[in-house]
Amino acid sequence: MTDANISEAEIYRFAYDALIASGVREDVAQATARGLWLTSLRGVDSHGIRLLVHYVHAVRGGRINPNPNFRWRQTAPATGTLDADHGFGHAAGMAAMRHAINLAHGAGAGFVSVRNSTHCGAMAYFALEAAANDMIGLAFTHATPKVQSPGATRPFFGTNPVCMAAPMMDDTPFCFDSAITQYSFNKVRQFREDGQPVPPGIASDVNGHMTLDADAAFQLLPLGIYKGFGLAMMVDILCGLLSGMPSGDEVSSMFENPLSERRLLGHFFGAIRIDAFLELDHFKRQLKRNADKIRSEPRLDPNQPVMIPGDPENAIEHERRKTGIPIKALDRAKFEALAAELGIAPP
Repeated sequence: MTDANISEAEIYRFAYDALIASGVREDVAQATARGLWLTSLRGVDSHGIRLLVHYVHAVRGGRINPNPNFRWRQTAPATGTLDADHGFGHAAGMAAMRHAINLAHGAGAGFVSVRNSTHCGAMAYFALEAAANDMIGLAFTHATPKVQSPGATRPFFGTNPVCMAAPMMDDTPFCFDSAITQYSFNKVRQFREDGQPVPPGIASDVNGHMTLDADAAFQLLPLGIYKGFGLAMMVDILCGLLSGMPSGDEVSSMFENPLSERRLLGHFFGAIRIDAFLELDHFKRQLKRNADKIRSEPRLDPNQPVMIPGDPENAIEHERRKTGIPIKALDRAKFEALAAELGIAPP
């Protein structure tokens, strides 16, 4: 089997069908399939459709509840909590962001803490929902401890991404979505599967020494050393401590813990109503103006455009809508096997 490009529509169809065939409730399957589809469409392949097989196995193992009872509780005019009942993080996160948006309509801003959740994929999926509603969106999650603490030999925090999206006039939204490391550990696993070395400054081995060997990579190095580590701790406070979930080095492992064990993850989402501060169109015009000024800055390399956050993903999305989403041979084989097990058509 070889690498191949598969249409975006077929990627969504396969994800949805696989989840439904695995007993996942329809609304949860829709939200999760859409999250995987959008993430792959935008080129964030480490968090996209390639994780579908793992998620189906997690449902079978009992880690992920396919029919969760999301319990929402408003705690103040601008705040609330959502208990995800161990369901898919994609669906719980989207439900939480929509609650945050509703709170913001009344209070000017809304913030929602999520507990008892599972892996929720790329945070842009949620922040962009707020931007689509003409609000600033914020999204955070903690993760498996995989980031080496500065001066220590082992990890304490996860890659703990930070994400912010905001609408622009006559343009796609600004969207900054980044782990506090240069790559996620899912990306390191891709290097392993492809038999490729890890680039310098990305990972270290079990003793804390930087390595290029993907098989020896045990932990990730934080961006800016103490600065990335500080961001990881900030996210852990919002997602672990504030939600009442395990935090720091007590966060469960996505791949190493048994699939029968619950993840107990926490997330944090925010929506800010722009017109509570100034006229909405003025904000969107000014953000567009700044974005275009940055893009028109003198180029260091004439063949390399100057971009703002979100531009690379938008360019990939534009291309993949035309040519399809590239799927590696190893993942195609896994999809074929999963389709045969579930009795559905492969992508």
